Amino acid sequence: MKKYKAENMQEAMQLVRLELGDEAVILNSKAVKTTKFFGLLSKKSVEVIAAVDEDVPKPIIKRKNNESQLSKTDQEPKISNHRPHLTLTQDQLLENILDMKKMMQTMTKGLHRDPSLPPLFYELEERLAHSGIGVAYAEEIMENVYKSWLRHKSSDERSILELLEQELLFSLEGITFEEEPYKKKFVCLVGPTGVGKTTTLAKLAASAALKHGKSIGFITTDTYRIAAIEQLKTYANILEAPIEVCYSAEDFKSAKANLSHLDVIFIDTAGRNFLNKAYVDELKQVLDFQEEMTTYLVMSLTSKVEDMKKITEQFWSVGIHQFIFTKKDETTSCGAMYNLSRSYKKGTAFVTDGQNVPEDLIPFTSEHLASAVIEDINNE
Repeated sequence: MKKYKAENMQEAMQLVRLELGDEAVILNSKAVKTTKFFGLLSKKSVEVIAAVDEDVPKPIIKRKNNESQLSKTDQEPKISNHRPHLTLTQDQLLENILDMKKMMQTMTKGLHRDPSLPPLFYELEERLAHSGIGVAYAEEIMENVYKSWLRHKSSDERSILELLEQELLFSLEGITFEEEPYKKKFVCLVGPTGVGKTTTLAKLAASAALKHGKSIGFITTDTYRIAAIEQLKTYANILEAPIEVCYSAEDFKSAKANLSHLDVIFIDTAGRNFLNKAYVDELKQVLDFQEEMTTYLVMSLTSKVEDMKKITEQFWSVGIHQFIFTKKDETTSCGAMYNLSRSYKKGTAFVTDGQNVPEDLIPFTSEHLASAVIEDINNE
């Protein structure tokens, strides 16, 4: 009988087969948390207890000392892609790798568990990891913050937060946030249902007309919801802007021709089930995304990061320029914005924090995002 720990069940099963063979049986399995990065962050893994009948032959792994034996229970799990029947050279290489890994872990633990490290550092690490940024980015950020902190070792809370904010900003370099939203003829909003695309479109149009002096018009392809058309018509009447309703690609061509004299045309699209790729393909058949068009993907900050990534991947083929995040006033976490920007190298153009048109529309910058993350972890 033996206990194994691995990152996932598949890797655990490979470890069991490697040492106990195909005749092994799983007696128990459970999810556990292991620490990672200075022992500050927790990461989910699996723990499996497996057993095999002693009468069943087990694979033999040769050791440096030429003794045939199984790994002790406290040994580190084998890397998942190792196979039984290793050659002596392969086995020696494996041993060297594991020895080096253990040595590096020991050195890292000894190096970073500095008794002079302020307790606030540990607290911020934990908050950052759970802010929506994600463990991987939190590890990277805090490692660099730690390196900066080592140079002066100030225990002042403000100094540590400043180092964190600086690192957040630095990590966003090269990702475009500030960009003129009305420099192209068409502004199109895409995204799932219920995120507030129509209201957001009205805010953008009102800003273009009232603050930038642009002549504007509307096109809607959201013919699945009568209420959406009526809502946009209401905004169009208030702004004294023409509106065209499109049911097909031919309708869209006619609408473009009818509104060609305007500075900016704002396009509303239907919010459908983002898990169904057919809806995205249908959208591409109606709209010509190769036009002079700026396309924003609109998502709600109340959504889970995993769902936001699935949404992004579904709409990626239409050519996403930047993100717009809505409902900031309904959540206490902005970490998802950072995660999405880093993952897809796309900045956030705007954030909305209410229903008022056009007031509750915030042009967003990397400085805004870094400050929002700091505010989030301060409020935890």
